[in-house]
Amino acid sequence: MSEGKKAMREFMTCIAVGQAAYTAAVCIGFAIAGRFALSVLLGALYGSAAIIVYYYLFARTMTRAADESDPEAAKKRIQASYSLRMLLLAILIGAGLFLSTDYSVIKPFHWLPVIASVIMPRISIAVWQLRQKRSVAKETDGQKRGDGSDGN
Repeated sequence: MSEGKKAMREFMTCIAVGQAAYTAAVCIGFAIAGRFALSVLLGALYGSAAIIVYYYLFARTMTRAADESDPEAAKKRIQASYSLRMLLLAILIGAGLFLSTDYSVIKPFHWLPVIASVIMPRISIAVWQLRQKRSVAKETDGQKRGDGSDGN
């Protein structure tokens, strides 16, 4: 497997695990508050799906841009992708919000989990980056000691 695809898989796993944890936390939080309903779970799942699509497109674009030989073409690819991804995210989250209002014929989603799902990936990515830094630090420490151990 190429380095780009491996990195993309790790990144998307981070996003998916983070969104799964977010969905569970939202449901538990609403249950503790005594406000849990199916619309909360559906809103969290819908918001998570929208975010996973957004970050999948992001990761795919970055992988393709990294394979680009011309830096200027890679930059243009990233900029064009950003605009399209933000438009798609605005449409998806906007549709989720619309479906959480009284204007909708059905009201399958609670608005708060739909909106809050946009914030969670930043937390997941920060945790993922910390884990990567610690992993690199352990490898470097083991190499400095020359014994091939992982520093433990």
